[in-house]
Amino acid sequence: MIGTALIISLVSNTEGLNVLVDNVLSKIGVNNIFITPSGTLSVRAGQRESLKLTDTDVMLLSNLPGVKAVSPFYLSRGKLTGGGLEQTVSIIGLDPTLTYQVLPDLEIYQGEELSPNDMAMIAIGYDVAFPPGESGKSIPLYSTVTLELTVEGQRVTKSFTVGAIYKKFGSTPYLDVDKSIMITIPQARSIFKSTSYPSIVVIVESTDFVEPTLEALNNIYGKDADLISPLTIVKQVKIILNNFTIFLSVVASIALVVAGVGIMNTMFMTIMERTKEIGILRALGFSQKDVAKIFLMESTLIGVIGGLLGMVLGSLLALSLGGMFSSFLIGTSGNPVIYQPNVTPTILANSFLFAVVVGLLSGIYPALRAARLDPVQALRAE
Repeated sequence: MIGTALIISLVSNTEGLNVLVDNVLSKIGVNNIFITPSGTLSVRAGQRESLKLTDTDVMLLSNLPGVKAVSPFYLSRGKLTGGGLEQTVSIIGLDPTLTYQVLPDLEIYQGEELSPNDMAMIAIGYDVAFPPGESGKSIPLYSTVTLELTVEGQRVTKSFTVGAIYKKFGSTPYLDVDKSIMITIPQARSIFKSTSYPSIVVIVESTDFVEPTLEALNNIYGKDADLISPLTIVKQVKIILNNFTIFLSVVASIALVVAGVGIMNTMFMTIMERTKEIGILRALGFSQKDVAKIFLMESTLIGVIGGLLGMVLGSLLALSLGGMFSSFLIGTSGNPVIYQPNVTPTILANSFLFAVVVGLLSGIYPALRAARLDPVQALRAE
């Protein structure tokens, strides 16, 4: 029972983490690749200079095989004032026509989409419009807000109108969309006053093109650029979680092995206590095979009962551990990440089958010992 419960609770929680990783990273779009200058110096035209991403790079990358779209990508921090609130926000600069390809799960709550060349309107995240803990305060749609940030040591202040408010989006590994504002590329150029881009996002047609595109980008930029791919992160995290699942399964299986030894010991004690009964059965015409079957069925029954009880206990333990593990997972917004253990029929069936097999195997040797007892000597036993 304990071994089965441990296997179910530990494996279902790691499976739950697998599902959580898939859900979180898919919000950013697994077909996306982010290119950012690495900060190292490169040799270009005989001079050492840091990599600068420009419109030339955007055009070059647009022509790569399998590439669906390319857009400059800005990510910065600033202070937003509006609706009687002053709050620190993330600033995301992106072509509005590609917003839902970069962030597939994003939806508008109020307002309308920004146009690609909009200079007056911005879109804001749900927590920016309705800050948690600020009861009664909000930034209404079509209200005027002021954005203040520091660019190259100089303070820049811009005023905008809120053209859209997004629905609650949730946590992602490196973007807190709910606490962000979205601006267009022309707005970003005006704010940051630079002909180069801090980052470029490449959107490929399908996941099949992610690896070939990463290879092509490595050939183009080498060590001058850092490449971030949500799909690659998903694969790496899944490998780690799968290895962790195997490790936990082995640890939990040790409990079942110990249980098997306990079952075997119990069956030996049963043989000693029922030696005279075995002699009577043999005297009544039971064959060695019949006696072996009786003891084998009893040990298997112990495995069946333990497996059934373990399934119930394991499911309850999985839910308890899920709540405990969630408290250790903190999202980008600083709030705990809630996830559900994935107690699947496959996990339950495999764990139950394992318990039954352990019971069966543990009873084989004691059953053979019982069957081979001399009937005459067994009848004389006290």
